[in-house]
Amino acid sequence: MTIGYDLNLWYQYQIKQNIDTPLRSHPSLLLTGASGSGKSYALKYLLEQLLSVHDVDLAFCNFKRSEDFRFLVGYEKYYTYADCTAGLQSFYDSFKCTQTHSTEFSGMYHILVFDEFPAFILSETMKDKKTAEQYKLMISELLMLGRSYGYGIWLVMQRPDSAFFANGARDNFHMTVSLGNLSREAKAMLYSGEDLPKDHIYQTGEGIAWIDGQGIL
Repeated sequence: MTIGYDLNLWYQYQIKQNIDTPLRSHPSLLLTGASGSGKSYALKYLLEQLLSVHDVDLAFCNFKRSEDFRFLVGYEKYYTYADCTAGLQSFYDSFKCTQTHSTEFSGMYHILVFDEFPAFILSETMKDKKTAEQYKLMISELLMLGRSYGYGIWLVMQRPDSAFFANGARDNFHMTVSLGNLSREAKAMLYSGEDLPKDHIYQTGEGIAWIDGQGIL
């Protein structure tokens, strides 16, 4: 699956060189960036790449009811606001059923996209802290075990604080895409120890990609 283009080659030679990664080994994605950095456009691009290449059972949670994804209204597995709890639970239950009755990948990918996951967790925490923690544990288990069965999580957020993840789950994503110019704190949270490009000013839609096994791109 193509997740973008090599920015250095584009600036130097105006060549669009794909950055590709196999979904089979990299089904989970963390997409971050400040407001206005191009996250929604990037997510739609990634969805197009995903659905045009792979046989996918897609679930989409749009907690803030962003108008950017209004085209999904009417789709059976499109969830907004309060219904996002049902969407997450249904996806997790599907994974547990597959895990119980299957020993190998069937060929069908199952991807849950969750836009503005932190806002969802904060909202659930205000209602019931224990339930919110349970949702974080679900995400953690899916990130740690889902790949073997073709299950992946795509979480979209502005600031990937560890408070929104259980048991160090933030480190279990197979791909991370960070759009815009990262703060010092965000660099430490996501790319500690990595050799990041220095002094580059990223425009809307530009940023850093990290792929497990390949590093920073």
